[in-house]
Amino acid sequence: MKQPILFYLLAWGFMHPAAAQITITNSVFPVVGDTLHYAFGNQPGAINQIFTPPGGFQTWNLSNLQPTQYWNQIMKDPATGMKSAAFPAASLLFNPVNSSSEAYLQVTGSQVLDMGYYGLDPLGLGLTLLFDRIPDLEQSWAPVNFLDIHQSSSNVLTAFDAPIAPPVLLNLVPTADSFRIRITQQRISTIDAFGTMAIPGGSFDVLRKKQTEYRSTAVDVKVAPLGWIDISTIGGQQLLPLGTDTITTFHFLNDVSKEAIAICTLNTAQNMVTGVQYKVMPPPTGTITPTFNTVLSIYPNPVQHTLKVHFTDGESAGAQLQLLNAQGRLVLEQTVEAATAVKDISIPVDHLPSGNYVLILLRNGVAVDRARVVKM
Repeated sequence: MKQPILFYLLAWGFMHPAAAQITITNSVFPVVGDTLHYAFGNQPGAINQIFTPPGGFQTWNLSNLQPTQYWNQIMKDPATGMKSAAFPAASLLFNPVNSSSEAYLQVTGSQVLDMGYYGLDPLGLGLTLLFDRIPDLEQSWAPVNFLDIHQSSSNVLTAFDAPIAPPVLLNLVPTADSFRIRITQQRISTIDAFGTMAIPGGSFDVLRKKQTEYRSTAVDVKVAPLGWIDISTIGGQQLLPLGTDTITTFHFLNDVSKEAIAICTLNTAQNMVTGVQYKVMPPPTGTITPTFNTVLSIYPNPVQHTLKVHFTDGESAGAQLQLLNAQGRLVLEQTVEAATAVKDISIPVDHLPSGNYVLILLRNGVAVDRARVVKM
């Protein structure tokens, strides 16, 4: 399948002049002291705007995006990080959105590499651990030109002793000595289109990078005298968000802006945009206050009978909570009355089958925050 697509792109390139195509150099690579200004939002019908066939001289219009959250991505000196010693070759660190975790990057003349992070585990176990990618995962490269194809892969193997493991693991294997989290990521990135992208406040010449990532997550348990055993063979697959996810994103890149002009994430079926991260225009001169001052937290997680939902919301109007299953189907919806700025909601889930869910908080039909839920 790849060969016909590549042949089409090459043939198309010969029929059209290359002068309109931009080249992205390492001048847009981040350095210590940079602050990248992003907003998050969504736009109904955006799939029709960004999911176009490969090719050039295209126009994408996301100028009707409505922001739901802002993020100033501050690039810091890695020496200031708590786990800088674990990443001696790092050039930068930053805190991911809504997180105090430390993400470490290495920047060379031709690549930006994701080295790993120190922070909360990706399974919702509540553990703060070190996740070192081996080898480092390519985040971007230079120069970037139309028709470029890059592949990158990485593995993480993080072990921790049984005494700090949460009950969801210890209940499965009471005699466990230790556990470990295994993560494998494979990325295929193709610069398959170029044109003009419009976002709120501006329009830019861009290259479109289609990125497909296959992310596999597993947990092993060490039991004497058997050694390491994949926990999915003893029921962990039903209790934790394990298995392989396919994540497809479109990155619209400019040759001057250090921020991506837009990053659009698609659902698994690739027929809907689930979220857009985009450059704030013009760059703010002071502290940005999110449109919605909302923090969503849930407990217990994993949950068996009743899910407790807590969030603070400065808006006076009501909101909605939606619970979606792993296939993206709506399984529960609840309206939140506008009584106080701090809301505590109880949601019965004992009737739902075991598995992974996503809880979404909406206002006026726009997703404000979300959280992954594991039903036991």
